[in-house]
Amino acid sequence: MDLRDQPAYIIKMRAKPGLGDKLFELATVGMEKSGASDRFIIAREDDDPDVLWNMEVFRSHEAKDAYENSPLADELRDEIIGLLAEPPMRIAVHPYAVLPADPT
Repeated sequence: MDLRDQPAYIIKMRAKPGLGDKLFELATVGMEKSGASDRFIIAREDDDPDVLWNMEVFRSHEAKDAYENSPLADELRDEIIGLLAEPPMRIAVHPYAVLPADPT
């Protein structure tokens, strides 16, 4: 699938004070376990260690839908929501360009 056709999200989550490490751990483990994405970046704000930004690119629309309707997604969502100080922000996007071009 062409990169520009792959569904993606930009997600921002703010953990309750002091729970940033747990949020980052759960988000990273979840991304690694899901197998639905072929690339992702999880970043921590320099000025606020409890804020997580995630750019997630799914392999396909089918992979995205399968993950979002999986028991793993439900489990992670419930755990993560309990750590958050505010509702997450999630923006649906499609990548335009990336380097390196090949995720390997």
